[in-house]
Amino acid sequence: MANFVSKQKLINVVLHITNDFSGSEVYKNLIQELDRLGIKQIVYTPVKTASSIGKNKLEFRTSGSTVIYSHILNKSFDRLLYRRKIKKIFNDIESKIGVGEIDMIHAHTWYSDGGVAYKLHLKYGIPYVVTVRNTDLNIFQKYLFYERSYGRTVLANTKNVVLISASYKERLLAESSLQKIKNGLRDKLKVIPNGVDRYWITNANRKKKEINKNKFSILFIGKFTEGKNVLQLQAAVNEINKDKVVAHLHLIGGGGGAHHKVTTRVRQNPTTMSFHGKILDLGMLKEYFELADIFAMPSKHETFGLVYVEALLQGLPILYTQHEGIDGFYEEKIGEKVVIGDVAEIKEKLLKLVEDYHSYSIPTEKIIAHHDWRNIALEYQHLYK
Repeated sequence: MANFVSKQKLINVVLHITNDFSGSEVYKNLIQELDRLGIKQIVYTPVKTASSIGKNKLEFRTSGSTVIYSHILNKSFDRLLYRRKIKKIFNDIESKIGVGEIDMIHAHTWYSDGGVAYKLHLKYGIPYVVTVRNTDLNIFQKYLFYERSYGRTVLANTKNVVLISASYKERLLAESSLQKIKNGLRDKLKVIPNGVDRYWITNANRKKKEINKNKFSILFIGKFTEGKNVLQLQAAVNEINKDKVVAHLHLIGGGGGAHHKVTTRVRQNPTTMSFHGKILDLGMLKEYFELADIFAMPSKHETFGLVYVEALLQGLPILYTQHEGIDGFYEEKIGEKVVIGDVAEIKEKLLKLVEDYHSYSIPTEKIIAHHDWRNIALEYQHLYK
C-alpha cells in the first residue's frame, strides 16, 4: 500500500463518516479513486432502513479497507434529537472500529457527520476534515438554531472545511453564529467540486449547437421534489407556448413529493411536455442531451448538481440558481441563473437563453479537469496530509 506522508504524521488510515453513503454514488466514486491511490479507508455509514445495507458497496484494492453499514438510525427521534443521534453514532463507531488505528477522519456533512468526528477528536485526538452541504446550511444551520454553538465548535476544531459549491464560501462566512471564528475559518475553506461519471468526460461534445428560436427543446433531469421547482418550470414552459413560440419540456427522473402533480400536468399538456421516467443507461441519456437545446433545473437549494456538469459537457447552456450548486465555479457565461425562482422569472430566463444562445461559452476542457474524479481524489489526498 502506498502511504502519503506529512512532516508531522504518517497518514495510514482514513475513516469516512457518511450518513448518506447508500443514497449517492458521489461518495462511492470519491472513495474508489482514493482506493486507487493506495489509501486505506474505513467507510462508516449509519442507515435508517435495512434495505440501505449493501448499496454502493465497493470492491477495494487496498488491503484492510472496508464499508461498515450500521442499521442504528430511525426516521423519527434521530431526525429531531440531534445530540442523541450523535452520541448513538459515536458509541456505535467505538464498538465496531478500532479507533486507535485511525489517522484522519473525513466527516462528509458538517452537522450529522461532523458532530461525531468532533467527539472522536476530543477523546482520541484524531484530526478531521468536514464537508459542508446543502442540508447543513439550508436545514440544520437554519432550523436547529439551538445547536449553532455546537456547529461552530465543530468547525473551529476541524483541520479543513470542504465546500462542494463555490457559492457556499461567502454564505458560510456570513453566518452570524460563525463570526467569532470567521478569521480562522476563512483559512480552512477549500472548494473541491464533485466529479462526474467518466462516460461524460470521454464522450464530451465540443461542437457549438444551433437553435431554432421559434421551436426549441428544454431538458430536466432529477427528482420531482418541491425543492427542484419542477412545477414552476412546467408552468413557465406553458406560458412561453402562449406567446406563439413552440417550447417542449422533456422530463427525466421522477419520484419525490411532487411526482403526482408533475406527471398529472404532463398528461394535461401532452403537446408542451413529455415524461420519460428514470433512465439509467448513459447512452440513452446522451441521446436526450443531444435532442435538447437547453438544460433547466432551477432548484431552490442544490449542494452541487452533477447533472449541470453533464449538460455542459454535452454542449448545453444551463438554467440554474444563484448562490446554489454550480454557481460561482466558472466566470465564463455558461447559462442563466434565477434569483427568485418564480414562474415569471423562469420564463424570462428561458427566453433569454434562447435569444442569446450564441453568446454562451462552455469551457469544456476546464470542466473536464475540474470534475474528473481522478484529479479530485488527488486534491483530497493532499488535504488529508
